[in-house]
Amino acid sequence: MADNTENMSYEEAAKELESIISKLESGEASLDDSIKLYSRGMELSKYCKEKLDSIVKQISVLSEDGSSESDFS
Repeated sequence: MADNTENMSYEEAAKELESIISKLESGEASLDDSIKLYSRGMELSKYCKEKLDSIVKQISVLSEDGSSESDFS
């Protein structure tokens, strides 16, 4: 498990998040490992949301009239 998200692409973060979800859903992780996985998953989820929000803002700026922003909400 990587410790930071600063240098990760969205795709890398999403892939790691999917892996964490699978591990948690399997129920095979110990309680301590589950807590660590959950914490990392929340960090990755926040990172992915921030990346997507940033992309939506960029698209809005690039659009001619800015009205497309509501299409992504």
